Amino acid sequence: MLVGTGVIKADAVRHCIAVGELGLDGSIRPIRGALSIARRVAASDCTADTTLILPATNVGEAALVRGLRLAAPVTLGELVSWLKRGALPAPSPRGGAVRELDSVDLSDVAGQEGAKRALAIAAAGSHGVLMVGPPGAGKTMLARRLPTILPSLTDAEALEVTAIHSVAGILDPSAGAVTRRPFRAPHHSVSTAGLVGGGSSPRPGEVSLAHHGVLFLDELLEFPRGVLEALRQPMEDGTITIARASASLRFPARFALAAAMNPCPCGHLGDVSHPCVCAAAEVAKYRGRLSGPLADRIDLHVNVPPIALARLSGRDSGDGSLAVRARVEGARARQRARYRSDAECNARVPGRWLEIHGGLEPAGRAMLTSAGERLHLSARAFHRVLRVARTIADLDDCQTVCEQHVAEAMGNRPRGAATESSHTRGTA
Repeated sequence: MLVGTGVIKADAVRHCIAVGELGLDGSIRPIRGALSIARRVAASDCTADTTLILPATNVGEAALVRGLRLAAPVTLGELVSWLKRGALPAPSPRGGAVRELDSVDLSDVAGQEGAKRALAIAAAGSHGVLMVGPPGAGKTMLARRLPTILPSLTDAEALEVTAIHSVAGILDPSAGAVTRRPFRAPHHSVSTAGLVGGGSSPRPGEVSLAHHGVLFLDELLEFPRGVLEALRQPMEDGTITIARASASLRFPARFALAAAMNPCPCGHLGDVSHPCVCAAAEVAKYRGRLSGPLADRIDLHVNVPPIALARLSGRDSGDGSLAVRARVEGARARQRARYRSDAECNARVPGRWLEIHGGLEPAGRAMLTSAGERLHLSARAFHRVLRVARTIADLDDCQTVCEQHVAEAMGNRPRGAATESSHTRGTA
């Protein structure tokens, strides 16, 4: 419009691409998705002289794309002045993002060594984990400390996460790149569109906002079953496809699921200090809210028992987050060397590949095969046990997968049927 009315010459904007929202007062307001736009401009056939003009608030994220010329006027009048002079000054450099200190630590949780071990395995291999225990046992505390033992984002991962958060409109413009792995904890009243994405103009859901991080579902069985079933595709494929009449969009959704649930409706199944008052049929109906196919996709199922009050006052709470994170980063380094990729980890590697190249010892293979036949494991469950066993071996700095690694991995498979039968016999 400015060129058409003669305010500026056409040559002045020949190598310019401008994005932004123009206010009625001439101010240039921020937009969503500036990083994605900048990446697309950099990957296009534009010349090296091309300048991306965008709001000043979006400079921090767009500057993450190296080699791209930027200009960030505050008002339309300022932009016209620059174009008339034939000079588009580069925006002022911004300080790099600083990783925030963790306000919580794994040592805050008294006891629960088994659950802490499961979290370390989950963090080391990017596995999903389901914690089952009575109210007040510490399930939520444990889950909220999972981010403190996760390794830092790689540069490529940080760029992907920042782009998603920018498109969703939740990126802090002053913070620049996202430096910590996301931790998303939606309420159980979330809709299917809110969880996996959607809407008339499709937006990323919680599974995409948790990309390269953790999606925590507290009170898992309080989520509508239809909402939970929508998790199956992203958990398997690492993406979520949203189809509309006008277009089909695909959002990345490679996350590790952390979930917590009570063992029964009253929450006290297995708690010797608070006898369970639920009938066997009630327990079966309650647990039936979690379908077998979805439970099969969660690698680690761990029991979180109640903690005695005397234990809470003790000082020995095990290793802190820094010590556990060091072991996790060591395990991730072994996986990067094995797969020759910064992005791959055990949870994402084809099970067949691990059978051949994963260092599974004959004794471990025999144990895994025997247990799989005895417990009627599906092919998916068989390979998920193998992936977890490989992660345990990496945590132990072991080149091969031994019997003890397979045994520990098998111990973290679902045991719902056995628990329900014991409840029927009155032994719970």
